[in-house]
This record gives sequence, C-alpha cells and structure tokens, in this order.
Amino acid sequence: MILKHFYLCVLILFSAFCKSQVHETLKQNFFAFSGGAEYGKVLATNEPLQNYPDRQYMGYSFQVLKQTNGKKDWEKLYNYPQYGIGFSAFDFLKNRQMGSPFAVYGVYNAKIRQWGKLKWYHSVNFGISFNSNPFDEDHGYYNTSVGSKTNMFISLGTGMYYELGKHFDLGLNLKFNHLSNGSLKFPNKGLNSVTPQFSLVYYPERIIPKRSDSVFVNSKRYNTLEFSVFGGRKNIFYRGPQRDELKLYEGYNYSVYGAEAHYMRQYSPKSAYGLGIGITMDEQYNHTMYVSDSTLYQKKRFSNDQLLFSVVPTYRLMIGKLYVNVGAGYYIFKKERKYDAPAFFQRIALQYQITDRLFASFGINAYDLHIANYLEWKLGYTFSKKQRK
Repeated sequence: MILKHFYLCVLILFSAFCKSQVHETLKQNFFAFSGGAEYGKVLATNEPLQNYPDRQYMGYSFQVLKQTNGKKDWEKLYNYPQYGIGFSAFDFLKNRQMGSPFAVYGVYNAKIRQWGKLKWYHSVNFGISFNSNPFDEDHGYYNTSVGSKTNMFISLGTGMYYELGKHFDLGLNLKFNHLSNGSLKFPNKGLNSVTPQFSLVYYPERIIPKRSDSVFVNSKRYNTLEFSVFGGRKNIFYRGPQRDELKLYEGYNYSVYGAEAHYMRQYSPKSAYGLGIGITMDEQYNHTMYVSDSTLYQKKRFSNDQLLFSVVPTYRLMIGKLYVNVGAGYYIFKKERKYDAPAFFQRIALQYQITDRLFASFGINAYDLHIANYLEWKLGYTFSKKQRK
C-alpha cells in the first residue's frame, strides 16, 4: 500500500514539473529527474536485529534535481553540484513487522572527478521519514531500533555515473542509510543499512557549465559576531534502582532551551572557525526520577534551577547560504551524576541564511560521539559582519 502512495506522489510531482516547462521552451531547463532501486541489508547493530535471520530490504527513490551552471560563485567553488528534493520508500521483505517507512529529504550531489563520459559523485541526503513501526512493549514488539513512527533520515553515498547520450546517465552507488529520532522518544538505537543502488538520471536538457581558464578566487573574508536562541525536547527513561518494577523505557519528557553567542573568523571561501559561549536550561539536569510503590515519580534536584554554561569551539563549512556547523563543547560547571550525559558534548547542525543577517538552524546535540541527546532548533542574528583586511 505504501508503494502505491509513493508512486502516486512521484507521478503528481513529475506531471507538475512537466506542465511548468510547457511555456518555457526558450529557456534552459535546469532540472533533472533521477529514479533509483536498491537491494541491501539492515545492519545488526542491536540485539533484536541480531535475531532476525533475514535482514534484506528493497528501496525505491525518485529525485527532482536542479543543475547548477556557475551563475553563483559558490556553484563554481563546489564544482557545479546538483541539489533538490527526494522521495524514498522501503520494503523490509521478510520483516515487514518493522513497518514500511518512506522519506522526504533534501539532496546534495557533488562531482568529485570526471573522465570523459564517466563521472564520480558523492551525495548527502537529509530529511524526515514516516511510518516506521516503533518499539511497543504493550503489543509485544521489542525491536529497540526506533521508538517513534517519525524519524530523521540521513543517507550518505558515493558512486559512478556514465553518460548514455544527451539525456541519460546510468549510475551505480554505494549508500549508507540511517533512521533515528534524536532521542525524542526511547528506545532510539537507530536503524542502519548499507546497500548498492542502481539509478537512472534523465536530463531534459543537459547543462554544460562554461569554464574559464582563470581560477575562481573569492577574496572577501568576514569576521562575524552572532547571537542565537535555541530549544529542543528529549525523552529520558529511568535507569536507577527498582527499574524492574517499571516498563522497560518508562520515563519523562524534558525541554532544553538557551542562548549562545559565536565569534566566527572566515579563513577561506569555504570555511570559517570560531568560538561560542552559551547558557542552557536543561530540565532533566534539574530533576531526579525515583520509584515508589512501583510508580515512577520526579522531583526537583536543586532548591533553585541551575543553568549550564558552555564553551563551544566550532568549524563551519560554507555552501552558498547553507552552512554546516560542527562543534565540540564543554559544560564548565556541570555536576555529573550516574546515568547523566557527560559534560563534553558534540554538535552538528545545518544553518541557513534567511537574509544577510537573520539565520535559522537545525542540528543534533550528542555525546560519546554517537549518542543523540536532543534535536536542537535555533534562530539567530548576525550583529556584526566585518570584512577582513
């Protein structure tokens, strides 16, 4: 049933794009359409999955891509990438009790090298998935891979494409897919898969960028001072004494919010580095859970709520108006207790410049380099932007 909806969405979208081109015959068609099929295996990264004898699955995808031609400086800087939107559907074959997830996501494809008609690309997909079958103790479904129907979808890939005439490319890719909810709901061990993928790309009009003999160099560099506010939500389950009296992942939901200031120094057309300082109100940090009469309760940990103060060195990759921020931070005065997330944390986020000054960001706050703590939503403003001399 889910594949029928997937095919219907693809047909509607394709028809809309075809119709939009009817009156633009004199203009270049920058769009391309890609369809893919994959047959792979879910990795046994937790105990329930290890008990599944057959973990193969099928996946189907459709993507609408825009070809860049170097009109904007960043397009030349990143070797004329493609970007767009994608739709994928997954069939777990002999393990359909895991659900029939489908995903909607942003696509970024960048060319690494080209030898005549043979091209080597890498790709990054990031979005949201729906219709997974989550852990459900009440109904006897104990797969701890995902705890919610809705999850984040991340896919990384690399592959070779061969040009078949003026309008088609045939591709063979190797992909890694990941589903998880960023600790919005436990359990959240994640669902991971590795798969080869065959794809066919259709170009109504293949765009060939005009390359100059001169090397593109953007000499402008900026130092910026940014201020932002952020918020998030996380689910924490009880792991203390008398846990066997409760359901496996019984706990509470907690909010996290705060503010940060970052000073960023751009040192190349692609990159910047800097230092951030922040204050965070973490409701989980200010509460303690306990069990009494086989019932879970919570109480205040301190007489007054305490803030967490952080220092966050940050690296930034700049792709036009889209930034990728990677940071490793430390909560300076955090009083750690058993089962708490450690004071040292990591963060990766996508930041989009709405205007030259106003920006929005979405990312993951994690610890131990792989465990999600919460999903972080951020809105900010650049108060100072000075060109370096």
